[in-house]
Amino acid sequence: MTRDPGPPEKGRGSDTPGPPPSVTHGRAASGPSPSVTHGRTALGLPPPGPHRVIGEAWLGDVARAARALGARTAEDFARIAGLLGVGGGAADAEPPPRPEEGRGDPAREGTAREAPERRTRDQEPPPLFRRRPTTAGTSTVTVLVPVERQPRPPARWTTDPMARPPGRDQAPARPPHLPLLAPRSTAALLTVLLARITRDGELDVERATEHLAQARPLTAIPRLPLPTLRYGVQILADGSSAMEPFARDVDDVIGHVRALAGVAGTQVLRFADVPLRGAGPGPRTTWQRPYRPPRPGVRVLILSDLGAGGSAVNPWRATEQEWRTTIAAVHQRGCEPVALVPLPERLWPPWARGLLPMVAWDRGTTVGKALGARR
Repeated sequence: MTRDPGPPEKGRGSDTPGPPPSVTHGRAASGPSPSVTHGRTALGLPPPGPHRVIGEAWLGDVARAARALGARTAEDFARIAGLLGVGGGAADAEPPPRPEEGRGDPAREGTAREAPERRTRDQEPPPLFRRRPTTAGTSTVTVLVPVERQPRPPARWTTDPMARPPGRDQAPARPPHLPLLAPRSTAALLTVLLARITRDGELDVERATEHLAQARPLTAIPRLPLPTLRYGVQILADGSSAMEPFARDVDDVIGHVRALAGVAGTQVLRFADVPLRGAGPGPRTTWQRPYRPPRPGVRVLILSDLGAGGSAVNPWRATEQEWRTTIAAVHQRGCEPVALVPLPERLWPPWARGLLPMVAWDRGTTVGKALGARR
């Protein structure tokens, strides 16, 4: 018999190179390392053969699976290792016989060596494995059976929430309103703007004496001029987007005019951009188009920017011709218009300066300036 010399040893100068060692998943297939062999022996698993390829699972995976499934015997460990691909397969070991003695909870009953109790068939724990029914000619597939499901613990904040601010449940307090006109002179300023001058005052003694001294008869009793609001006031309040910042000031002026001329003598009409497009006492559904001026003798107070404010690209901005038509209709009716404009004088439209009296709607406006605008 001739002995096979085997592969030449490295370093002896052989010209024929030997076959390279097979490598699977980064580990040589010549044999397991001592640490792997010792770990498998400690778990009760048979040592792997010299040419057995170890899969992607590790011994730590076998230990974790055995702990989760409550494995105790070497057969259970071997079957878990076979299912995970570490060592033999699931068919290498026969299914263990059903234990007659139940295994207790190690945390409560200690180890399995301490006085096991006899359990009935209904109290036995569920098997670690079960076999799916298969047809003839197919292999048996062993699957894991869920042992226990635990709910996910609720998340807890690491810090306490901030305390609720005091008074948060209450409605926020409305900030105090600072009107554009000075409160101490608002009544006098509006009276100068809206009153009509009539000869209904006290007896004019000087004029009466002059007539009598010239031997002229008194056909009418001369009286002093007296400003009055008995003819009523019509307020045209602009509700366009350019006047939205002054909405509370508009309501403030309306309240002062009603206090001076009375609720019955004050008519409030609201419009958008220009009254010629429609005006009414309430929402848009109540507006009339075109605008109708009041009866003769009524003062018309316009609260608007006359198209000089707001965005320059506003497609609904009132035009000069629309305002000229509106003011002409007021004059033809025998009424006198006057405007309160919430803009400085340098921003007023030039065409409106000679068309009607205008007063700056600002704290700096005094009664003297209002009287000068009326003249």
